[in-house]
Amino acid sequence: MNYYETLYIIHPALDAGRVKEMVLSVNKTLEKFGGNVSAVDVWGKKKLAYEIDKQKYGTYVLLHFSGEGLCSRNFSRELELNPNILAYLTTSINEDNIMKDIVDLDVQIAGKSRE
Repeated sequence: MNYYETLYIIHPALDAGRVKEMVLSVNKTLEKFGGNVSAVDVWGKKKLAYEIDKQKYGTYVLLHFSGEGLCSRNFSRELELNPNILAYLTTSINEDNIMKDIVDLDVQIAGKSRE
């Protein structure tokens, strides 16, 4: 079993309800390719270091997952084709570094987890 961490940036035009739908959609896409979501951490809307597709802001989401074989490659291809994802980066990590889901997704999107 391989363990991965993906940080992706969602288009800033999506409101909180649509961000939740997008995160759940990305998780479902990952599971379609045989991956198992370990944790999701929504960092919220932040200013980008440089413009991406003429956007200055984006919603950052950190995803930890495990998968075998071509799971990561197929998942990356789907993120690349999604117009609501501005950018993403997937790296391989050790099993010890996997986060555990502590806070509910609704609470994270509302911004109450970063106090």
